[in-house]
Amino acid sequence: MAQTTAGITFLNNQWTAALEEARANDKIVFIDAYTTWCGPCKMMDREVFNDSSVAEFYNNTFVNLKLDMEKGDGLVVASKYQVRGYPSFLFVDADQNLVHRGIGYQPIEKFLQLGREASDPTKQIGALSRSYQRGDRSEKLLYDYALALLKAGDQKGEGIGANYLAKQDNWANTKNMDLVRRLVRSYGDPYYDFIVSKKHLFFKQYGESSINAQLQNFLYRHFLSQVDKLDLGQVKKEFKQTFTASKADPFFDLFEVNYYDAIGDREAYVSTARAYVKKYPLLSWNTLNEIAWNFYERIEDPKALKWASKCAKKSISRESNFYNNDTLSALYYKLGKKKPALKYAHRAIELAKKAGAPFDETLALVSKIEEMK
Repeated sequence: MAQTTAGITFLNNQWTAALEEARANDKIVFIDAYTTWCGPCKMMDREVFNDSSVAEFYNNTFVNLKLDMEKGDGLVVASKYQVRGYPSFLFVDADQNLVHRGIGYQPIEKFLQLGREASDPTKQIGALSRSYQRGDRSEKLLYDYALALLKAGDQKGEGIGANYLAKQDNWANTKNMDLVRRLVRSYGDPYYDFIVSKKHLFFKQYGESSINAQLQNFLYRHFLSQVDKLDLGQVKKEFKQTFTASKADPFFDLFEVNYYDAIGDREAYVSTARAYVKKYPLLSWNTLNEIAWNFYERIEDPKALKWASKCAKKSISRESNFYNNDTLSALYYKLGKKKPALKYAHRAIELAKKAGAPFDETLALVSKIEEMK
């Protein structure tokens, strides 16, 4: 009846039994709302649910239920609680009232914090919602409610968080900075501008690489949405104003690669990508793999594809995993090299099995490779 491991003890796809046990023991039901194809769901199984501190807290505090959202009662639960992403973590009382929720892969300490909030009536989304509906607009309620909703991926938290911050004279404290970072949505919005203006404080609190990645993402999205009228000189100037001197050039150089890709200038894309990889020899495996994969998808020139295969090999030398082995296999397939294509495809599949990652597309690639003469 139960899925018992060294970690959390789960009832397995037994919604009614979980509710009955919760009622009998005056407990909340914790639901691991998963799908069989969800990679982060498998990561939670491997890396978090089997941790002894997690198991002790969740087994003592909740009735724990694993529920496949794509069959049986899972379909009903997914609709009832508007589950839109996986994994979702639902906390429900015996009368099926939603008490609290979370979303996405969460490391051990963050997942423990989610459980503590779900068991604390002053932090539960359900209790905060009821106070809000009764008219409570205190700063504490607005902050706690906005933060809880944002952590759960609920867009209602954006408006409530904005209302809270509108009442604050100082956004530059730890509490308000956390909310600002969760509320920022695009280049040029008030939260983005504040982060840029106070980036030294955000660097200190959250780390320079984390904040830079966030700002870089917003800049890329903004400028790539208007590629037909871009002035690269002005874009470069914006990067220099936004980032420190050591980061502005590499961030802009990568943007330039993506720009030529976005406008479909394949010749310029190939040359800028090659120049970028040569200029920055310490690129991460992920960046190298992304470039190599983009060549596989977009480029037909054999000479450029051979270079991309070297790029994929360099990625593998940094860290060999399913993704870059799959990329190298695909490139060899496109180059008509059957033997190495099969070699790296099978290696990718083995690595995917170890990591619990889906590999259906790699199996399909193997079939196509085997049909080669």
